[in-house]
Amino acid sequence: MKKSKNDWSQKTKLVSEKRTSQWEELMRKFSEAHKEECKSVSVDIPRVPRSVKQFPTGSQYEGTWDVLGMSGFGTYVFPNGVTYEGEFSDGMFHGSGEMRYPCGAILRGKWRKGILTERTLEFADGLEYSDTDWKYCRMPDRRFTIEYENGLQPAGQSFLTADQPTREIPPGYYDTGDGFYDPKTKVVYKATDLSAIIRSPSVREQKWIVDNCRTAPEKELGPRPDLYENWVEPQVDPEPPPEPAVVTRGPVKLDYGRGRLESEVDDDDAKLWRWSSTPSLRFNRLPFFFEGDSFC
Repeated sequence: MKKSKNDWSQKTKLVSEKRTSQWEELMRKFSEAHKEECKSVSVDIPRVPRSVKQFPTGSQYEGTWDVLGMSGFGTYVFPNGVTYEGEFSDGMFHGSGEMRYPCGAILRGKWRKGILTERTLEFADGLEYSDTDWKYCRMPDRRFTIEYENGLQPAGQSFLTADQPTREIPPGYYDTGDGFYDPKTKVVYKATDLSAIIRSPSVREQKWIVDNCRTAPEKELGPRPDLYENWVEPQVDPEPPPEPAVVTRGPVKLDYGRGRLESEVDDDDAKLWRWSSTPSLRFNRLPFFFEGDSFC
């Protein structure tokens, strides 16, 4: 017996339709009947405090948790000693908090899902950083911290760093303040132990370090037009000044029609002039200058 196309289409439709269990059907009906009531019910996940959690990375966390991870308020300590204290959500920095660095600097800000959105930075000496129009170490006042405290030093004795005495930089490294940066490995090492890695700076900071930090051996600085307030194009190899005008120092004789004007230099290096009547019409020496000379 030959089957019609309608029979095949009906069977295909039955196979393609998803079968719903009795339990799923009951839950669907229950949800439809109570959907308005469910909207007003709080869905906050309860948070509970726990003991200090040690992570495999060397970090640790102490604070409140929920079923999704770190949530609420807590303290997170990084392996390098940086401490974050503030709000968390879903295991990420979320809300207000502050990060304290071993050097004494404090970063206060607001985070959203682990991303810093607002910030203020305070250095260990109390100096506050501003993202806009920051005047620190800028013309016309280029003093830095230690020069504010102890004043400017004489030429040749200027402070090279805020920490004294100025430490020696290993060849090829850059002094970042908290350690020495190696451009080959692209990490910052501890100043007292070059085998201990402190941190790995971002690409942006790496460029800033190379452009601004002290290094060894020191590079020849040369002219710095960016530090001039009012300047013209500097000449690295200026032309030598012209030779001074030569003034006749020896005796000079000028013959005139009815006499001769003669000069001589006395003990005080002053030129004196005398007149004698010897007819002649020749000049014995040129050029001749009268400036500063005296007659007698």
